[in-house]
Amino acid sequence: MRANFEKLDIRFFGESHSEKIGVTISGIPIGTRLSLCYVDSLLKRRKSDGELGTARVESDKPEFLRGLKKVPDGYEVEGEIEAVIFNSNVKGEDYETDVPRPSHADFAAYMRDGKISTGGGRFSGRMTALVCIAGGIAEEILHGEGIELLGYLSSIGGVKLAGFDAHDVTVEDISRVKGARLPLLRREDEEVVKREIAAAKEALDSVGGEVDVTVLGLHAGQLGDALFEGLDGKIAYSVFSVPAVKGVEFGDGFELAMSRGSTKNDALAYEGGKVAHLSNHSGGIDGGISNGEALNVRVAVKPTPSIYRPQRSVNLKTGENVELVIKGRHDPCVALRAAAPVEASVALALLDEFLKRK
Repeated sequence: MRANFEKLDIRFFGESHSEKIGVTISGIPIGTRLSLCYVDSLLKRRKSDGELGTARVESDKPEFLRGLKKVPDGYEVEGEIEAVIFNSNVKGEDYETDVPRPSHADFAAYMRDGKISTGGGRFSGRMTALVCIAGGIAEEILHGEGIELLGYLSSIGGVKLAGFDAHDVTVEDISRVKGARLPLLRREDEEVVKREIAAAKEALDSVGGEVDVTVLGLHAGQLGDALFEGLDGKIAYSVFSVPAVKGVEFGDGFELAMSRGSTKNDALAYEGGKVAHLSNHSGGIDGGISNGEALNVRVAVKPTPSIYRPQRSVNLKTGENVELVIKGRHDPCVALRAAAPVEASVALALLDEFLKRK
């Protein structure tokens, strides 16, 4: 599997239940210094705590096999980077290989590959740990250029949670939330999240949510261009690498379709000798180009399709209609852990565009 960026060449290998999963990353300038602290942060935030997420808890300690040279204050890029994560908590016996799970990739993958891989194979959310490795490297480089990112849960099960005013968010806000136990802007929202997840689990069900990514430090005219060169298009392409993502919007997004221009246009004014927008309904991008305001992208994350209620499916081997009861360990709300890989995927798109412009 390969990410088709312009400057970055990123390839993924392995599956949910294989011995290991891995990623190779080409295009990072030789001599770039890294501490890998952003990689560690994203993997930590993506990891299940075993309480609100899946009972499958992996160590997710990446091993860098090549491409990084140890130096006194961290690492230095010396070529194509390769990293692997070993899978240690696998239970392949929990999965059917003849009966596709509804709304998973099982049936489509069977029609393409002729088999259903246990645990979702290469289509599993397990693979987003690799997105966090590549995205963490990208985010550290962007940090050195004054660009900061934060992914957080902005709604769960239709219940809106606290969100940033993208016009006023600060670097301090971003730092505070990255150090929190859950990807939430307000500590009080933890109870809302726990309540929604508990209700879904009690009903043998799952619940969806929305993840926002806010980006600070982009200059007007810095990244992006028109039509197929648009920054928003590149970000959307990258964000859809996270399997559960089913929708992407920037700024006020789909709400704009139900509004009038007089209420949603971002007026301009000189402030402190510089041009500023008096609002940020466009989410930091106009005409496919960064406009100097905070970039805000929101993604819709579907409910985890693996639920414990009986569901209708088919047995592809016998040709029968069957009732499927899914076993195994699954997230009741995958959106909670998706905040980290969604943030990582935005970082990859930004870094690729940054390298292209630079």
